[in-house]
Amino acid sequence: MGVLFFFALLGFGVAATGQDTGWLNPSADYGDFRNPTYAYYDDALWATAYSEQIHIFFGYPITLPPGARVEGIEVRLDAWRWPAGIPWYAYLDVQLSWDGGSSWTPPYTAGPLEGYEQSWILGGPKDGWGRTWSVSDLQPDRFRVLLRASEGRQIRLDWVAVRVYFSGGLSLSLDPVKVNLGTLTLDDYERGYRDWDGIQWIKLSAYNSWALYISATSSVWSYTGDLPDPKKPCGHLLWRVLPTLSGGVTRYQAHFTPLSTAEVEVASGPAGDALLPIAFRLLVDYDTTVPGTYTLDFRYTLVVP
Repeated sequence: MGVLFFFALLGFGVAATGQDTGWLNPSADYGDFRNPTYAYYDDALWATAYSEQIHIFFGYPITLPPGARVEGIEVRLDAWRWPAGIPWYAYLDVQLSWDGGSSWTPPYTAGPLEGYEQSWILGGPKDGWGRTWSVSDLQPDRFRVLLRASEGRQIRLDWVAVRVYFSGGLSLSLDPVKVNLGTLTLDDYERGYRDWDGIQWIKLSAYNSWALYISATSSVWSYTGDLPDPKKPCGHLLWRVLPTLSGGVTRYQAHFTPLSTAEVEVASGPAGDALLPIAFRLLVDYDTTVPGTYTLDFRYTLVVP
């Protein structure tokens, strides 16, 4: 009795939603503002800018994972005009540099400022301020934020923070992608299973701690043949991680586990690269494994919390 099996294995890299650096503080500055270090943090202290003064903040600890792509940049200014009781139009213009201050983006404007502290967020998750940014552009000594106060009286600045949005930094590849278990023999039926004589290698890279899951896209195999469809369960395909893995792996499934439509954890580990060898075993019997061709699709999902 000969039966041919094909398995199409589909891998998906799923990144965490809302990938961003969070609000970051500067650590260096130069220019005309008074008490500029008071604008490093969101607190009860403030820097002071007078008419048409310019100041530059830099030293932001922007760290992105390898392979990341910069999607957008935001600058947050917590600022207000002073004296509060005197109405006048106060603004802060903001420009960004990617080369240590030699070149600058077109200005964005916060204002008119109120007589009380208010947060202004310039830019956005998909806003490159008129250009495409590389990761190297964001190095602490290259990336800079320039503020220019409008003409008038006094502007108070409590905080000048930066947030960078990014994508990528997460990859997953399979070798081979499609696994063919070949043709069953009578010995396989008598034994009750057939072990695949190959290995599927999973190579992954993650910018943070990760978990890898596996699941079937259908509860039964797709059958093509002359006999009635036996509805072979997806759980007749067993999988496990071989101990010859490498890289950062803290936990993995070392025992044969039935495939399921529910996601089951394959392995997990810290940030970095990992290489996982996956072995497969097919359960066979005369009732659910009649002659014909069987196909089963399943997928891997890589998740970063």
